[in-house]
Amino acid sequence: MVVKDKGLEMLRLLHVHVNVINDFKRKNRINRSEAPYGFLYWLSEEEQKLVNDFEKENQDCLVYHVIKTTNKDFEMVYDLLYVTNDELYMKEAKENLTENLVLSHTITQFPESGLIKIREVNGGLIREY
Repeated sequence: MVVKDKGLEMLRLLHVHVNVINDFKRKNRINRSEAPYGFLYWLSEEEQKLVNDFEKENQDCLVYHVIKTTNKDFEMVYDLLYVTNDELYMKEAKENLTENLVLSHTITQFPESGLIKIREVNGGLIREY
């Protein structure tokens, strides 16, 4: 099982609103940031299912935040930001934050995992690319 403290550490390093950190820490609740203004929401049942399915398929991963964006074709894009138990990951994750890069599983018509560039806006996060 993935240590929740790694997700909390990432949320703190990303400077999200304190309520997001408290929800994750005290209630195991994941928040969603929505582009273009970084507004924060709790996950819908459908979004929570996306997270649950990802974590079930990737048992060494724990999602700590979700970013929702509408792409140029007006399709919903979900970025599931996650941590793993891999110690090397945490070291690299902290280094990548200097460039505002985080590891994400991106759900679109063609899902993929990799680094995305983000920035903090209004206590939430938005995807830059």
